[in-house]
Amino acid sequence: MKINTKNIAVFCSLLFSISTSAQFTQQSKLVSPERGSRDEFGTSVDIRGDFAISGTPRYDIAAGAAYIYTKDANGNWNYHQSLIPDDSKPMAEFGGAVKMSEDYIVVASGRADIGQTIRAGALYVYNRDETNWNFSTKIITSDYSNDAMLGMTHTSLDTENNTIVAGAPGENVWTGSVYVFEKNGGEWSEVQKILSPSPEEISSFGIGVAISGNTLVIGANEANNFIGAVYIYNKNANGQWIFNQEITAADGISGDYFGSSVSIDDNIIVVGAFGVNGVKGAAYVFKKNDSGSWEELQKLTASTSIPDAHFGFQCDVAGANLVVGAPHAWAFTLGEVFLFNENVSGQWEETQIIQSNDIAVANFFGWSVALYEDQIIAGAPWENTDENGNNPIDESGSAYIFKNPSLHTSDFNKKEASALYYPNPTEKLLTIASTNKRIKTIKVVGVTGLLLKKHDEVNSVNFTLDIQHYSNGVYMVYVEFDDGSKSIQKIIKH
Repeated sequence: MKINTKNIAVFCSLLFSISTSAQFTQQSKLVSPERGSRDEFGTSVDIRGDFAISGTPRYDIAAGAAYIYTKDANGNWNYHQSLIPDDSKPMAEFGGAVKMSEDYIVVASGRADIGQTIRAGALYVYNRDETNWNFSTKIITSDYSNDAMLGMTHTSLDTENNTIVAGAPGENVWTGSVYVFEKNGGEWSEVQKILSPSPEEISSFGIGVAISGNTLVIGANEANNFIGAVYIYNKNANGQWIFNQEITAADGISGDYFGSSVSIDDNIIVVGAFGVNGVKGAAYVFKKNDSGSWEELQKLTASTSIPDAHFGFQCDVAGANLVVGAPHAWAFTLGEVFLFNENVSGQWEETQIIQSNDIAVANFFGWSVALYEDQIIAGAPWENTDENGNNPIDESGSAYIFKNPSLHTSDFNKKEASALYYPNPTEKLLTIASTNKRIKTIKVVGVTGLLLKKHDEVNSVNFTLDIQHYSNGVYMVYVEFDDGSKSIQKIIKH
């Protein structure tokens, strides 16, 4: 990997400084090619490179659909493909959750019936073939049950590499559960069902799920009398997910709904709690300490906080970037998406409030959010106009793509991360542990772009850097793996 020191210096200054010039601006407004009343396009969204997807679970008597969009050479987004299952049925809500990886898409149908079992839920997988996405398989759980609702909401589904994680929060009178599926030899199979370590009815275990490497995060936003809780699981050497820790908000009270959404990237977990303080909402940042335990680092609230904002309805963190949706659901106020950036002290600061160019009250802008590289997508399922702001249809829905032209963070994408870096911050040693590949090359770069150290032909899955002689400050560690993929991590030397 060739390092352009000039570009790195510019990049680092953007990443570690609060810059009013580095702003996300709207690039496109997406709408369904088959707009209909109460379709609620934008209920779920995801974006990856030149592809974006939006779920429309209320389409066609709530049978549901999902729509894929592509970005052309001029940066314009255009409708590309519709996804509608062959066994589509009313009230199944296909598209209630969507997730996009490099070579497959998962669409949840959280209220799909399976035979005579009502609202058990199902997942549909589509594989990428050059530019099109083709149906591959339908996934149901081994013990499906009435009202389990697998993948029920846009926060109940996540993917990483060859793993799909889906919550079934309605199972057993809203006790809830989570299922893990893995692909081996081209076939998807259920490998584990996870239950709460302290199961109770009306806890909604699995309403929020997120996976990163060997860490799985599960939200139960109605646990403990609607205070909410989050449970962390680690994957052991046998491939089983083992309960590790329960985290809660230090100031949690009934009605917070802590755990409604969860996101993880490396050693940072973000938990949404939209019910905090009169449904103004909050997001809590947790960080893994040197002993491997997760500690509450910071409580985030919106600078424009008002009642019923629902801040924290969905969160997505990647590297030093965090987006939090505040859809102002069922309130006659304007929805927002908030951008936070991590500063050199490890604290998260609000740096931008994002709204669509045609923002209007009660369109639920920010209901769904996703972050990838230099792009953000946000859904507004109750917005009612077409891509040009005309032809209103009640609650037809839309989604908006925003881009920051000054920021390109492909190496920070959480789904591509292939290594763990710890402890960070550190005083002497930094261990780099690859999760599934052999390390080829390691480079340490200062914030000015100067190459400080290079290790070639490492040929190992683990490596320890000695940085005790470096000055205190911020450094970038670049890792290249034997298959040509890369990872980059900001580290802090104390």
